Amino acid sequence: MRIMPAFPTTVSEALRNAAACRASERALGYIRDGQLHWRTWQDLVDEASRLAALLSDVGLEPGDRVAQVSENRYEWIITDLAIHLAGLVHVPIHVTLSPEQIAEQIIDSGSRLVFVSKRDLLNQLTAHLPPNSVCSVYGDHDTRNIGAELKLRKDLPPAPGPEPSASNPQRPAPTSLATILYTSGTTGRPRGVMLTHDNLTSNAAAVVDAFDRGEEDTRLCVLPLSHIYARTCDLYTWIFSASRLVLAESRETLARDLQIAKPNAINAVPFLYQRIADRIREAGGDERIALRNFFGCQVDMLNCGGAPLAPDVEAWYADHGMPILIGYGLTETSPVVSISTPQAHRCGAVGKLLRDIEVRIADDGEILVRGPNIMHGLWRNEEATAQMIIGGWFHTGDLGALDSDGFLFIRGRKKELIVLSTGKKVVPTRVELLLATSPLIDQAAVFGDGHCGLVALLVPSANGAPAGESHEAKHTRYQAEVTRCLATAAHEEQVHYFHIIDRPFSIEHGEMTGKLSLRRAVIAQNFAAELARLTSQHH
Repeated sequence: MRIMPAFPTTVSEALRNAAACRASERALGYIRDGQLHWRTWQDLVDEASRLAALLSDVGLEPGDRVAQVSENRYEWIITDLAIHLAGLVHVPIHVTLSPEQIAEQIIDSGSRLVFVSKRDLLNQLTAHLPPNSVCSVYGDHDTRNIGAELKLRKDLPPAPGPEPSASNPQRPAPTSLATILYTSGTTGRPRGVMLTHDNLTSNAAAVVDAFDRGEEDTRLCVLPLSHIYARTCDLYTWIFSASRLVLAESRETLARDLQIAKPNAINAVPFLYQRIADRIREAGGDERIALRNFFGCQVDMLNCGGAPLAPDVEAWYADHGMPILIGYGLTETSPVVSISTPQAHRCGAVGKLLRDIEVRIADDGEILVRGPNIMHGLWRNEEATAQMIIGGWFHTGDLGALDSDGFLFIRGRKKELIVLSTGKKVVPTRVELLLATSPLIDQAAVFGDGHCGLVALLVPSANGAPAGESHEAKHTRYQAEVTRCLATAAHEEQVHYFHIIDRPFSIEHGEMTGKLSLRRAVIAQNFAAELARLTSQHH
């Protein structure tokens, strides 16, 4: 293994180091129309530097915010690297949001420039943005066109709102602001999380050190780069390790892209691993061989984060020779707090703490975190920041425990605890995970605050609703399935009444975040009538 230069303090420095060591070697691959294309490390530096110079030329100054609204693509990465090189602040926005939500985040961040992946998306945004907004649409699969629409502009309109609190040099200081990421908003309105260069680099370097995979590793990126999970654990760890990264064409083409890219490792969320397991089990045959064939014989590490993984799914992968290595983190922690590795993993745990990170369990069970990965604060919200970071400890809002060997366990969200009228407290995600293990249930959302028992909304799977079945027969069959899934659950975790809904929870209806976590408040609002009927049966 080549010896990389000393620990970089910014992503742009890490990029230059990687290019200095491996200039002409393959670095980044992307799949378009089923074809794999490669760029070298020198290609990346050249193209990102070209765009960085253009951004400075049109009047952007270090500390200015630049928004990007795009699905994963090669241009996303070049834009991110150019923003780093120019000392600007990247505001990536999830392309799955509504035009109104996207515009709200662009305006709230005070972004002076917006990169948009497609012309039709820009057309949808125009009605919601101020008339002087400056946007650039990516060219048709030609990275030389990135920013082409800016060449005629020499002066961008002034940035709205307050100026940055401190000026940044052209090469940003480690403590300067690198990005603003808007939270997924499971419990309220999205808020901008401010991460510094030191937040990003310390976390990426610690993840690389924990795995010690080496520069010959190839990782396939299927998660959206607009989320910090993929951005740190796929994008920046790739740069810090000077290895190889391949962008999948889409989540729908994962099976094909695994065969094309032949990666060694992949990051994914529980939803994806659950669907792969379901697909293999439904097909029949030798499941162990089918699982190995799906991922490819070269894959030796499956990483998971973003949401809880159902215990039976974790056990199924382990029993079939491909254990899932679960980690834990939040946007506010850049994101990784703990990870499982091939050498250190335990069933039900989310791994051990990364180096330089401390965890303390508060008296009420809340997980508190301290370290170089903790966010600088919330954008334009000092009051909320002070409520979340107290005495240097970030209050995660998650409930958990540390065992004697240093493994961290997550028990649920503090704010999502259901308090029954009996005084018993229930973690809804645990019950939902148990219900979702059923082949008849795709999704489940559990409620019951203030009532004497739980109720649930169930989304049936494709094979859970045979044609011609009566309502009574279907309800009886699902009642037996709910009872079976919760056979090992505590008395207060039993679902007393349930309703089978006729559509899945979705991002489009505001019921799921971009990470596919449930937004229970929105679900409760959208299905208020159904929940009212269920809870009335308790009386």
